[in-house]
Amino acid sequence: MRIIIFKRPSWRNLALWGILLLVLISYRENVTSVFSGKLKPIYSATVNTQAIGLTFDISWGEKTAEPILDILKREGIHATFFLSSPWAEKHQALVQRMVKEGHEIGSHGNRHIDLNTLGAGEIENEISTSQQVLERVSGQKVRLIRAPNGAYDNKVISVANKLGYRVIQWSVDSLDWKRPGPDAVVNNVLNGIRSGGGAKAGDIILFHASDSAPDTIQALPTVIERLKLKGYTLMPVGKLLSEASGTWPPESKLTNNSAVPSSKTSN
Repeated sequence: MRIIIFKRPSWRNLALWGILLLVLISYRENVTSVFSGKLKPIYSATVNTQAIGLTFDISWGEKTAEPILDILKREGIHATFFLSSPWAEKHQALVQRMVKEGHEIGSHGNRHIDLNTLGAGEIENEISTSQQVLERVSGQKVRLIRAPNGAYDNKVISVANKLGYRVIQWSVDSLDWKRPGPDAVVNNVLNGIRSGGGAKAGDIILFHASDSAPDTIQALPTVIERLKLKGYTLMPVGKLLSEASGTWPPESKLTNNSAVPSSKTSN
């Protein structure tokens, strides 16, 4: 009878296996998405400059957008405004002011609903309906979209990409819609919700210019001032991507229709 003797693994081998396990656990979402074919939107960009993308979502409201535009004009800052088409239709003068003052228009969809709950045909209709309104009102060619509530899945990203869009999320969340107070909004952007998560080069900052986020009006000047003092340049997402050598996460690097288009329509 053959006797098999098992050797106790060395501490070195155990340590190596432990490190590997920790790496897999820490990056399980990315590992899973690579092997499952999961698609991702763009959360941030890889840049060799001090550029940061500044974005505002608007779905409703009458009071917040104009003061924010006043602040940006005073500070000489351009941003991307992700607009829902019903709001844009109702506030055409404000949309045209955004364009005149150098801001970029992105889509925030038509109805403010989670696109990942819809079928592919419904998603296409939501994006196309919004595009028709936004391009007519703004005169810009709209090819950046932020899904309502940030809700996405492979289906949403695939349909958007087929229509020539890049799906944009964010890497720095101001949480202004929670109305935590201006100081908290400033802290969320500059220092991060978690320690070490504050805005840095290549990040995309999420603010809201809807009336659900009144703290933004008071917080924004301080955020701009302190980021400028740190040497950062705030800009629209389209410009950030045009200067980028890559995007994060890796699954966001779609190729077919992912070039950032000209901001003007052909008509």
